[in-house]
Amino acid sequence: MTDSLLKEASRIVQEGGVVIVPTETFYALAADPFQDHAVERIFRIKARDQSKPLPLIASDRSVVERLVATVPPLSGLLMDRFWPGSLTILFEPARPMSLLVTGSLGRIGVRVPAASPARTLAQQAGGVVTSTSANLSGYPNPESVEMISSRVLRSVDLIVDLGPVPGGLPSTVVFPEAGKLTILREGAIPAEALTCYSDLDE
Repeated sequence: MTDSLLKEASRIVQEGGVVIVPTETFYALAADPFQDHAVERIFRIKARDQSKPLPLIASDRSVVERLVATVPPLSGLLMDRFWPGSLTILFEPARPMSLLVTGSLGRIGVRVPAASPARTLAQQAGGVVTSTSANLSGYPNPESVEMISSRVLRSVDLIVDLGPVPGGLPSTVVFPEAGKLTILREGAIPAEALTCYSDLDE
């Protein structure tokens, strides 16, 4: 059943739809980040502030290396140490993307998570999908479909309901630039674990 649901979810995402799928922690809204109308739809579904860009999940590191303009040495070290895992790293994209994905910094935030349905979906749908929590902005991150607002549930094209997920903290978000590391959001990976990467010569 899981395989058929994810196959259907992949078809919908590739056709510009939006689905709900579990990540390694929460249920998320997944869409193709290169289809602007799908990205805009997620913001409407969540009533999300447009100044908050959407994070991405990639199926593996090779996808990320094709997706970004370059992998600086510091970013490469972080990928080696923390992927697969809950570390979202900001990169310069290799091709133009919606401001709703890149934000004011002009960067995409992407992670390769531990094995999860969302990562499998990314692999089947072309390598990368959005991964923002399937909640109304300001509400708790949902650990089950039952926790998701009926407004959100009615607004998507498919719900991949695989039961409760572990929950926990969201991914830590970091911005490596010119050998220095800025932590934009502390989450599952504590700041202490990143201290030795905070100031490296490149």
